[in-house]
Amino acid sequence: MNLGIEGKRALVTGGSKGIGRAIVGALEAEGCLVDSLSRSNGFDALQPWTYPTGPLRYDILVNNVGGGGRWGDVSLTLTDEKVWQDVFSKNLWSAVRFTNLCLPGMYERGWGRVVTISSIYGKESGGRPWFTAAKAAQIAFMKEASRESTCVTFNTVCPGTITVEGHPGKGMPWDVAPLVAFLCSRQAAHITGACVTCDGGESRSF
Repeated sequence: MNLGIEGKRALVTGGSKGIGRAIVGALEAEGCLVDSLSRSNGFDALQPWTYPTGPLRYDILVNNVGGGGRWGDVSLTLTDEKVWQDVFSKNLWSAVRFTNLCLPGMYERGWGRVVTISSIYGKESGGRPWFTAAKAAQIAFMKEASRESTCVTFNTVCPGTITVEGHPGKGMPWDVAPLVAFLCSRQAAHITGACVTCDGGESRSF
């Protein structure tokens, strides 16, 4: 592909494995200068005091860090409230914080792309309640953010179950990465506030 983003600076959170690593590769293949943040290189999405404290100068932000879909018990009553807090911190609040850190520079330069990786379980039942709620909140955040700017786009990608770390799924990380790269491109300038499903037909929602 030639997406017209050569030389753009990109930040991918949770980029050391799975979907994140595939996205890093897809953006680098388009000539982007990509920084990746993950627990393996000193970033912990559950600890808000480890976040950068000043504006970040990136043209592209991919809020990929997330998870927690297997945390807690299958029963609501047996799951501590801290699980809800941790899952929301890892998914929603990490996206909110990094978006707010990157937006001033994007607005200053008059161009930017923000893509948040949610899940089909942000659109339909099937996940544990805290995970579904946090993923739905990510989608709502991107939709509302898209109303703020005409120079920065805000979109959500909802993968189905993905094979990662020994957990079998119906898709692979590299099935998702090209879609994310396209949404970061110049060609996708008119796509904002969108929630795009990438699941091989797995989900039941429209």
